[in-house]
This record gives sequence, structure tokens and C-alpha cells, in this order.
Amino acid sequence: MRRALAIVYLKEMRDALRDRRTALMVLIASILTGPVTLVLVAQFISGLEEKAATLKVRMTGQQYAPALVNFLRRSDVEIEDAPADYEAKVKEGRLDAVIVVPQDFEEHYLSGDGAKVDIVYDDSRTDSGPAIRQAERLLRAFNKEAGMLRMIARGVSPDLTEPVKVGHVNTATPRQKGAFLLFLIPMFAILSPLLGGMTIAIDSTAGERERGSLEPLLANPVPVAQVVVGKWLAAWTFATLVATLTLGGFVIAASFYSTKRLAALMAFGTPELVQFVAMVVPFAAMTAAIQMVICTYGRTYREAQTYVSYLATVVSFVPLIVMFSGLKDAFWQLLVPVLGQQVVLGRVVRGDMLTATDWAIPAAIAFAIAGAGVWLVSRLLREERIVFGRS
Repeated sequence: MRRALAIVYLKEMRDALRDRRTALMVLIASILTGPVTLVLVAQFISGLEEKAATLKVRMTGQQYAPALVNFLRRSDVEIEDAPADYEAKVKEGRLDAVIVVPQDFEEHYLSGDGAKVDIVYDDSRTDSGPAIRQAERLLRAFNKEAGMLRMIARGVSPDLTEPVKVGHVNTATPRQKGAFLLFLIPMFAILSPLLGGMTIAIDSTAGERERGSLEPLLANPVPVAQVVVGKWLAAWTFATLVATLTLGGFVIAASFYSTKRLAALMAFGTPELVQFVAMVVPFAAMTAAIQMVICTYGRTYREAQTYVSYLATVVSFVPLIVMFSGLKDAFWQLLVPVLGQQVVLGRVVRGDMLTATDWAIPAAIAFAIAGAGVWLVSRLLREERIVFGRS
């Protein structure tokens, strides 16, 4: 019996590796897309960090505000004259923010009746954010210094304007703050087993049914359950392999930033990889079994492919729901397939402490569903309408 199971398993693996469509899908759609996307996102965030760290403002009319210019230079801020068409350049995205000083600034500033400056910007452009916040922060600091000096000149303590000193104590670790940057990894850890096991699941059920090779296979003196388990193991193996390679790509992508400012935020190495794989292996067993159940109802390869795409669509919404709904971690989430895996993987990325229960419950439920799926496929392949029906 074991020999028959092994023969079915090796046959499915050989067919999958020989299929060029599978190789192309694995290489591009699964293994490269995630890590490349992470690198692009990291590059974008790195650019924003560099902009925020650079003390530089663009200003027009600086000759009308000598006090403001003096403050900025004392703060080691580089001041650059804005071009005459600064507003058009801001709209085009060629300038991030420009401080505009009117001609009557100095007159109103010295008389104390409320001098005004404008910050011209386009907040629809994400990359303009650091420059906008920096200009606002510098102007607030100038306001605060000017107000304090005026109060001191009038013999009034500046502390009267700030009776309560507010301190900030941030309990988030750099790794927890960087979890938003690594949101792609749990998402791809959930989706890659679906993509990896899809081709084998379709080809070994609906594909064989369409080609007419399912009948002679089941006519062999081998229990149907052995045949189904062999096919499921092949789909599970390929799904796990693709997921592991995809996650390994993320480790390589994160290593590119190990010596840069984003190193603390891009904490995804071998320990995290091991934990991710430990959660993905039972999940891949479940997805492979569910895909086989769905594909067994497909009369053709293309029909089964359509059915499986519905499953991938539903699963892909779970990471987005967790990300944007503000859902707080709760025990019941571990009992929900896909959601439980997403929650645990999110905790791994954040560096939170995990208990044995956090690992055991999603894994046990995944294996239980996988077992039920394999059993159901075995039952379905004993029905004539499934084996012989092609229309």
C-alpha cells in the first residue's frame, strides 16, 4: 500500500516539475513578486526617511523675514531660494513644500499684530509628507522661541504658557514599529501555498478527468484513498516548497538593509523564517486539500481553475480585513482558518511573545480540515458522476 502511495506521489511531482506553466508561475508569481515588492516599498520608505533627516527648506521672500532666516540658520537648516514658478512646480511634484513670506511680514512681526507666512504644498503626494512636516515643525519652533523672548522682555515667565509638561513614553520597539513595513510577508505567506499547490490540485483531479486518465488510474487494484493521499501529498509538498522559497526571498530582501537605517524595521531573518514555515506547513496541507475538493467538481482544467480562483480571492481578503479593520487580537481568532494563521504571523513580525497554544490551535484545525478534505475527495471519486461525467 505504501508503495502504491509513493508511486502516485512521485508521478504527480514529476508531472508538476515537467510542466513549464508551473515553473513559470512558481518563479515569477510566487517567489519573485513578494520580495521585489518589499524591496520597492523599503526603497520608498528609505527615501522618505532621508528626506526627513535632511534639514532643508525652500523659501521665497526670505529677505522680508530676517528674524525667521536667522532662526533657521542657527538651527543648521539649509535655506534654498524657491523659483518664481514654485506653485506650478509643487503641483507637478518637482518641489515638496515652499515657505512663502509676504512683503509686510517684518512690519507685522515687529509690531506684534500677527505676521503670516504660507506653506505651499500638495498633500496628495505621499513623498511630500516629510518636507511638509519639517516646514511646519520649524515654523512652530520659531513661533515658540519668539513668544518666549517677548514674554521675557515683558518680565513674564514663559512657563506660564505651558503649565503642564507633556512627556512621551513610546512602548513600541523598533521591530513593532517596523511591522507596518513587513505587512507583505504574512500576506504572501498566506497566498503562496494557494498558488504553489493550485496546479497540482487542478491537474491531478479535473485535469485527469478531462484527459480521461482518471478512470484507468482508479481501475488499478489500489484503494482510492491511497491514490487521493498520494495526490494530496504532492500538492502539499509543492505548496510548502513554493511558500518556503517565497519566504526565503523575503529574508534575502531584508538582508539588503541590514546595514542601513531601516535595519531595525526590516527584522526578518532565519528565526522568523523558521516560525513562518512552522505555521505555513499545516496551512499548506489544508489549502491543498480544499483545492482538491473544489477541483474534483470541475469537469475541465479551466473550469476547476475558475473555481479555485474564487477561493484565492476570498483568502486574499483576510489579510486586508485584519490590516484595515483595526481588529484587536482575541482568542477566538485562532479558531478561524486563515484568520488564525494571519494573526500568529502578524505577531511573529511584531516580535510579540507566542505561546504553544497560539501555534497548536491553528495547526490542529488546519490538519483537521485537511483530513476532512482528503476523505471527501476519496468519497467523491467513488461516484460515477464525478469519474465519468465530462459534460
